[in-house]
Amino acid sequence: MKIAVLGTGFMGRKHKANIQTVPDAEIVAEIDAVDRNAHFRSLEDFLNVKKYCDLVIVATPNHLHFPHALKLLENGYNVLVEKPFCFNLKEADILEEASRKSGKKVFLVIQNRFSPASVFLKNLIDSRKLGRLYNLQFNAFWNRGRNYYSGDSWKGKKSLDGGILYTQFSHLLDLLCHIFDEELNVKYRDFESFRNFEIAEIEDTAIAILESTSGTRILLDFTTAVFEKNQETSLNIIAEKGTIKISGQYFNEVTYQNIEGCTDRLEIPSASNEDNLKRMYKQIFLNLEQKPNQAVLLEQGRPLIALLEKIYS
Repeated sequence: MKIAVLGTGFMGRKHKANIQTVPDAEIVAEIDAVDRNAHFRSLEDFLNVKKYCDLVIVATPNHLHFPHALKLLENGYNVLVEKPFCFNLKEADILEEASRKSGKKVFLVIQNRFSPASVFLKNLIDSRKLGRLYNLQFNAFWNRGRNYYSGDSWKGKKSLDGGILYTQFSHLLDLLCHIFDEELNVKYRDFESFRNFEIAEIEDTAIAILESTSGTRILLDFTTAVFEKNQETSLNIIAEKGTIKISGQYFNEVTYQNIEGCTDRLEIPSASNEDNLKRMYKQIFLNLEQKPNQAVLLEQGRPLIALLEKIYS
């Protein structure tokens, strides 16, 4: 597989480093306006050369994901788009139409769907071992301080960043969309800035109550205002036939369980973000080779885009 990377900042470098360890995958082009080592200084330069590649990874700043993905589709390239894939469903519709016209595909960077914790939760809920789900409490207490937002970066600027649910916590919201596979409606939401008010235009704390079609209540408490360093990511599930809590530094430990008929200690295998990315690439490559796969396409990301749009609207 021949891969181009658009944007060689933090996420672009991460994709490049991981792809270089994947057999039969090769970085054939890097595109970046400020990276002097990039092969192309603009997307237009890349498109003018008509460089062949199987996939272009879009890892530019948030507000450029949609226009860059659209331009690449219109020029006949498959794309893998970093989150946020777009800011609303109208943009998603435009990308889907461009994909249909060009015959090219839009893959999404939702590598956490391939994490052991996500697989564990999906299997647990789909198996109905817990019975009816009453309520979930999802906490993410992280730190993003002055250094993260400093300088002339796009980070923290409302129209360019989108907000913490787009930038920091979209993977957690996608997990909810993935394991429920049903519509989630917003019953309550509140945004506040405790530490960010001097350094960013966006909130640093979001609290929301969601309700699934089947009646499960979900309390979200997400913040980047934690002092000095990340504190925790945790999920409590209270259900008809049991209670379970998942937490740990990498959100991969069952720290409480009491489930009907389950005396065995449940465990979640450890896996790094790099491991999850490699699993994601493998499924995308299988898709492009027209082999059975579990690649995540734009259509499967629509519930997340819809939920983000609802919460922020």
